[in-house]
Amino acid sequence: MKLKQTIRLIFLTVFSIVTLSSCDDNEYTTTGLSADAQIYTFQLAAIATNAIDSANYPIMKKTKFAIDQSRQLIYNPDSLPYQTALKKFAATITYGSSSPSRLQLVYPDSVSTWNGSDSIDFSLHPKIRVTATNGTSNREYTIDIRIHQVDPDTLTWNNVANQPNTVGRQKTLLKGNTFHTFSIDSDGKLYLYKASKSNVSDWAKQAVTSIPAASVVLESITLFNDTFFAVDNNKNAYSSTDGVAWSAKSANVLSIIGILPEAAADKDSLLVITEDAGKYYFAKTKDISTLKVVNKISYNPLSNEVPATFPASGFSAVTIVNRSNLNGNILTTVGGKTLSNQQTNLSWAVRAGDNRLEIISSQENFAFAANAGIASFWYNEYMYALTDNTLYRSISVGSKWAQVPSKESIDPNMPKAYGQSIIVDDENYIWIFGGISEAGATPVRQIWRGRLNKLIP
Repeated sequence: MKLKQTIRLIFLTVFSIVTLSSCDDNEYTTTGLSADAQIYTFQLAAIATNAIDSANYPIMKKTKFAIDQSRQLIYNPDSLPYQTALKKFAATITYGSSSPSRLQLVYPDSVSTWNGSDSIDFSLHPKIRVTATNGTSNREYTIDIRIHQVDPDTLTWNNVANQPNTVGRQKTLLKGNTFHTFSIDSDGKLYLYKASKSNVSDWAKQAVTSIPAASVVLESITLFNDTFFAVDNNKNAYSSTDGVAWSAKSANVLSIIGILPEAAADKDSLLVITEDAGKYYFAKTKDISTLKVVNKISYNPLSNEVPATFPASGFSAVTIVNRSNLNGNILTTVGGKTLSNQQTNLSWAVRAGDNRLEIISSQENFAFAANAGIASFWYNEYMYALTDNTLYRSISVGSKWAQVPSKESIDPNMPKAYGQSIIVDDENYIWIFGGISEAGATPVRQIWRGRLNKLIP
């Protein structure tokens, strides 16, 4: 009996020692109250009380807020719409503790308790102080609700400079960071004026050689692959690398339509109209010397000739490039005169296909008249057209047009003109050069620049 009791005692002693030695201080857990006073998510919502609220508050509800825990800052990276007013907003917040011991609104001159559900008057710019469940740990967050200070949808214009008073009828292009203005001055000669984009008040003038000033078609001058191309009224084509010295290239080009984009940039080409035995055809070219006539055209009626209503002169062309979408590579024309010299206001979209061209006409245009010198450009994913000092835009690449909202209108101080050169640069500025005054048929030398506020880099 004593032996059994002794063995049992030894067993219990060893078991206790093993159990105690296997326990580590790190394996003990506590069930104390949380010290986490962080805010993890923040969202706002509000009830609309007027028309501006009705437009802005639905956007507010979708606005994402970022939380910088190191600076204890809550802010919205994307600003709320212009004219959003700070008022009482409902705030939906999640915390590190499911139920903080205390929530407070900290104002510049006072502190008040907040129940976590009542709307907060953010016009008073309060901070939110969270005290963790343990009753001692706390964090105080600054709330920075960012609002656009200018209307992002307003197009602001400025008369930034004037060109020299010798500049006459002109065509202006941007090569690199330098504007090139080709001008037929009052002496009847062709000149090239150059100015840096950073200083459009300082122009250098050079005489242009080897291209007839009397017959050159200024509107035809096109920049492609860092080379200038042009035609004259006798169907002669020319090219120049510097815009000063020109070389004759071919003798049967009626007009240069523009740059025809394709899936890869090295496949792009100039699209021109060429004449053969009294008939007119589209042709592709890289150098305006070698012309590859397009024999397949997707158009009704089916023919490989240029349609009778397609513009041959006086039109404005825009190249739209979207390499990721074959249907997004488009050469468009607006206005101009047809082969029979009829003024038109139609828009044409031209796409390069597999050994063919697809051409589509808008067929009719009730937005603006068939004026001379309609200027078009691509901006903010819209096609724009300027005529009679009124801007129109199209979401369908010229198929349908509508006058722009008043916030995008041309500055009323801009001279009423036609035939302007319009350039969009890589900073989203729209530059408007030249044109002919509708009042006195005199050259316009003012330079205007505009940009949508939301496209400021």
